[in-house]
Amino acid sequence: MEIWLVKISEPLPIDTKIRKFRTSYLAEELTKRKHNVIWWASAFDHFKKEWIFTDDTDYRFNERLTIKALKGTGYKKNISFQRFYDYRIIAKKFAKAALTLSKPDIIVASMPSYDLAYAAVKYAKSVNVPILVDIRDQWPDTFVDKIPLIPEKLVRFLLRREFLMLKNTMSQATGLISVMNSFLDWGLQYAEREKSWKDKVFYLGYKQENNTNSDINITKENLFKHFSEKFVILFIGTFGETHNPSILLDCAARLQNEKDFQFILAGDGLLMDELQRKASNLSNVELTGWVNQEKMNMLLQIANVGMCTTNKNAFLFPNKSFMYFSHGLPVMSAFQGDLKDIIDKHNVGYYYPPNDLDRLVNYMQLLKEDQELYQLMSKNVKSLFDKQFEAAGIYSEYADHIEKVLG
Repeated sequence: MEIWLVKISEPLPIDTKIRKFRTSYLAEELTKRKHNVIWWASAFDHFKKEWIFTDDTDYRFNERLTIKALKGTGYKKNISFQRFYDYRIIAKKFAKAALTLSKPDIIVASMPSYDLAYAAVKYAKSVNVPILVDIRDQWPDTFVDKIPLIPEKLVRFLLRREFLMLKNTMSQATGLISVMNSFLDWGLQYAEREKSWKDKVFYLGYKQENNTNSDINITKENLFKHFSEKFVILFIGTFGETHNPSILLDCAARLQNEKDFQFILAGDGLLMDELQRKASNLSNVELTGWVNQEKMNMLLQIANVGMCTTNKNAFLFPNKSFMYFSHGLPVMSAFQGDLKDIIDKHNVGYYYPPNDLDRLVNYMQLLKEDQELYQLMSKNVKSLFDKQFEAAGIYSEYADHIEKVLG
């Protein structure tokens, strides 16, 4: 089959050190099955805020996968009009470029961005091609909370064209895919229909990558020596509004006299300067900056607990949780929804209410002091990951579903 994957703001697998995400895993599985794949992407690196390509570019990854990178304007901040404008330009470029190619057998369009997903749905309908919309975030609903000092009803009125675009995307899609149950329910509400067999949840999942580089292994040995006596609390990700890790620095300050604790925050983002100032007098905190896949694997191997932080009520199942699970790390999370349910059901960590510092510190102390409990949780995590969250199984089922929808 000829399959189009439509997804921007995800790392492109053009460098072996780049961490792979959902579309990379799916593309790998589909090409392994001898399908030809075109991945419509952006020429801009969403995470590093730099250009991957300086113009619209067709990148031949292998004989079955081509990446069509479209150039927008780029942007400096995730929450900005500039990003909105960048995405709108790419959506319009896709709509025009798609007409120059032979039509695919099926399309999988991910959102965000909803305007690009809408363009893909509109195209699919015009050429009578089935399309699955993969919901990874609740845009433009999330915009309502991010526009200060304006009542929600007014925001929705001002964005009424955007919400109409979303409604048409959901209602006209052949089927809805999602990374978690609450997102699928949200999409079906906008589609105004009941769930069918074509609508499914496929968790993000994770695939462990092995480090074979000798220099990397030497560095890993040094890390093990340095932190061998520490109970390492690890956060990996973007330092932004949704995944704000500042509460970990409050924990570090509270636990500074307990010498066994070490906090590692790996990543970068808008909050980096603020976190650096806050951590300047904390000897038990290390801010590593942005790390590639190899260094990420090292940190996961020395860590004891993985953190999914937020300072507000949010229903998310973050990518980082699957990384933590893959290395047997109990997870502490402030997110509601599927992740909270899994933590409670399978005893693989702790949920704490957002901003509840006392409870979070208590959980950290409990897991450090009660090794029997820690080992039980770690064992549960490994079992759960192997059964439900290993990427190979998830994306094999995802590819099966795509083939089934096509018939």
